[in-house]
Amino acid sequence: MSLRRLAALTMGAGLVAIATGPAVSQSPTPAPAAMPEKKFPDFESVVRGAKVSDGLFTLHHKDENVFAEITPFQLDHPFLMPISVVRGAGMGGSTLNFDEQWVVLFKRVGDKVHLVRRNVRFTAKSGTPAAKAVETTYADSVLMALPIKALNPMKGSILIDLNTIFFGDLAELGLGSLDTNRTTWGKIKAFKKNVELQVQATFNGSRRRMFSGADDVIDGRGTTVTVQYGFVELPDFGYQPRYADNRVGHFLSAVKDFSKENPDTSFVRMVNRWRLERPASAPPWKDGGKLVPPVKPIVFWIENSVPEEFRTAVREGILEWNKAFEKIGFKNAIEVRQQEAGEFDPEDITYSTFRWIASDVPFAIGPSRANPLTGEILDADILFDASYIQYYKTEQRIFRDDKGRLIEPVSDIRASQKGWDLPLHPLAFRGSPLSWNDKDDGAPITPEARQMQRLHAIRNGYCQCAAHKRGELAMAVMSAAVGVVKDGEKVPDELLQQAVKETTMHEVGHTLGLRHNFKASTMLPNEKLHDTTITRKQGLVGSVMDYNPANIAPPGVKQGDYFTTTLGPYDYWAIEYAYRPISGGTEGELSELKKIASKVADPNLVYGTDEDVFGSADPFINRWDLGADPMQFGKDRIKVAQDLLGKLADKAVENGESYSRLRLAFNHVMQSYGNAAFLTARHVGGIVVNRDFKGDPNGRDPLVPVKADKQREALTFLKDNILTDKPFAFPPELLRKLVVQKWSHWGTKMSFGGGEYPVNEKVLAIQETVLDELLDGGTLARLQNSARMVGKDEKPVMIAEVFRTLTDSIFTDLPTDGKVSSTKSSVVLRNLQRAYLGRLANMVVGSKNDGGSFVIFLGNSDVPPDARSLARKHLRDIGKRIDESLKAGGKGTDDEAVAFLEESKERIAKILDAKVTANEP
Repeated sequence: MSLRRLAALTMGAGLVAIATGPAVSQSPTPAPAAMPEKKFPDFESVVRGAKVSDGLFTLHHKDENVFAEITPFQLDHPFLMPISVVRGAGMGGSTLNFDEQWVVLFKRVGDKVHLVRRNVRFTAKSGTPAAKAVETTYADSVLMALPIKALNPMKGSILIDLNTIFFGDLAELGLGSLDTNRTTWGKIKAFKKNVELQVQATFNGSRRRMFSGADDVIDGRGTTVTVQYGFVELPDFGYQPRYADNRVGHFLSAVKDFSKENPDTSFVRMVNRWRLERPASAPPWKDGGKLVPPVKPIVFWIENSVPEEFRTAVREGILEWNKAFEKIGFKNAIEVRQQEAGEFDPEDITYSTFRWIASDVPFAIGPSRANPLTGEILDADILFDASYIQYYKTEQRIFRDDKGRLIEPVSDIRASQKGWDLPLHPLAFRGSPLSWNDKDDGAPITPEARQMQRLHAIRNGYCQCAAHKRGELAMAVMSAAVGVVKDGEKVPDELLQQAVKETTMHEVGHTLGLRHNFKASTMLPNEKLHDTTITRKQGLVGSVMDYNPANIAPPGVKQGDYFTTTLGPYDYWAIEYAYRPISGGTEGELSELKKIASKVADPNLVYGTDEDVFGSADPFINRWDLGADPMQFGKDRIKVAQDLLGKLADKAVENGESYSRLRLAFNHVMQSYGNAAFLTARHVGGIVVNRDFKGDPNGRDPLVPVKADKQREALTFLKDNILTDKPFAFPPELLRKLVVQKWSHWGTKMSFGGGEYPVNEKVLAIQETVLDELLDGGTLARLQNSARMVGKDEKPVMIAEVFRTLTDSIFTDLPTDGKVSSTKSSVVLRNLQRAYLGRLANMVVGSKNDGGSFVIFLGNSDVPPDARSLARKHLRDIGKRIDESLKAGGKGTDDEAVAFLEESKERIAKILDAKVTANEP
């Protein structure tokens, strides 16, 4: 069936035929037999001795070549081309172009056959001037021209050499130049509706830019990966697309319809979903009606690579979604089957699989393939990485921040929120700006390129659900085992089974078309998180599509479930929107969908996704937080960390074991402080984002500033618990044992020197998290703008209050109102004070120029003008207090403190006296 007949979609009052971009020339394709046969080699001689596979295409495998017969009916006919990596280079089992499926066709042009990728993004109603404009403006892409190898006079088919297509980097892996002499064919299979072709491709070149020193290839001069390509027949006509709604989160297939009569947008957005239909004999579905099996269920095969100990959890995680389908009339909508030895090839697109692989990077991913013309999901393959459950081997990871610096973040939540941890898997780089420049000299990419990389990851459905959860497992194990973290230690089986089941539910959700929901973790009040009478019925979170941390009970609270064991209310809602059978034609369906989506104001259905994480100031949209109050979650984690600190030195390591395990445990403790600092600081200047439409029941304003009392509570917590040296008085006997593991071979981090723990630097990094958030130009601007959004009775937090809180808490050791403080200076406090002064200085004078003198380029444009003025005022006030302290004798015999005060006094004076100049080149 041609694309021109594929889909008729109802938009508004009229039918709009989905075109697939400008049509390739519609002139009739000449029959191969019409060409003089002498122009081409004899067909029989070319294929003689070849192994023949009949299917969608007839394949002839002869020697080192694979030929395909293209019949006259298959010319100008669209096919999907899925691409995946089967094994090799740490990429095995990874699906590639699932973000936007390729639609390709073969077109006869003289003595060649063009492989064309269709431009399916643009359309217009057939016969309209807009359709002519689309055809004139947009074109398909001719990927290559293939010589005709022979003509089959019996079938009228054209023979082409598939080596020409696939013995190159068609998948754009970027592993260097492909060596055709070392590249061979793997499995070659033909089925009725698809063909599957494996290429064992060997690349010759450096792989440093993509992998940056990874050890998954023994020698970069011969990087071999097995890539699987397919040609897939488009689905039969009859699928009814379902239009998306911004209030509910689904993956989409979108086209731009230039004849659409919508004043807001020309896009037609279709939900990605499976073709799940009630039998024609079943009555129309009504709530409370009879459940019926679908015409064709969604079947997942558990590959035999999954360890037997986790197969039950995996099965339960997959089947849990049947509860949501039962609410809309389907019985056994999803089936699970266990693979037996040799039963099927998991790379076959006709099977949707749950696969277990092994790599050094913990991850799980649940991609699906959808017809880009309609949104119909065709298949899915869930990958689960074995290192995900190796909780005790978690190490601090290195990321690049927005400035390109290599960092060990003290807050994994912040690193995730900023997008620093996006390149966790090699394929995150594919088709996007890399994290290193072309010279691979460590130079950072631009912020704009970094943002493009984030956007690329979002569009690819890149999922990090398991990447951080290994650290969460480590924290849960430490808490459950009273600080003992050892290889092979017996931990609660319930903990691991719940973790595997929750992650399985998350990835299956993706394969059903659901996007991330990073606001869902706020469903339950924090004090209800360990009440299993609630969590096992309603769920621990509003959706399994969030990144949920381990639910660790703070001291004095009985432990509940570690991870959610069932779907949340949002999951039922999202499935209802995408899959509910609706009668009444297109108009009736659109009306019913609006009713479903209008439930958005239900507090259990809150929704915020990937782009909201990166671009929103909503403190309730976070990864790895839990409970209605993210600030309270941070406080509770600090309590857990403090409880562990008293036990780590004695309980984490037994006789005959290395102390290095203690260092890993201590890193998790520090992360708890860093996460609490970040989650709390986000409330200051925060704006709650709602997706309500006008007229929705109990509708809310789309933008609501965080209550002023909540913002002041955040400032008080930060002042008392982070911007001080009091919480960081760690036991000396503990610090003396925080060593690194000393090994020097591939796959390890080589450590030079004694490897002492940089505790002061870690503490400062936690405190700088607060400074960076509170003094960020965006935060300060929002404080000023949101002050205009609050009611008359609310006293908003102003930027002056933020500056005053910071100055008074950070310089608490300096005289105030002429009275000398009895507080003694410390390294922790002086480091924090230097960091604060540096940020105030940057607001006032900007960065140093090459000559070393300070200048203002009309001020620092990243912050509001009032912030620059306040920064100058606070520098002046701090300078006066330093003068008073020095006149009173400084810190007595503390030379470091006196030297710091004298240096700070001179620095502040230079800043305040800095010359103001106009912008200069």
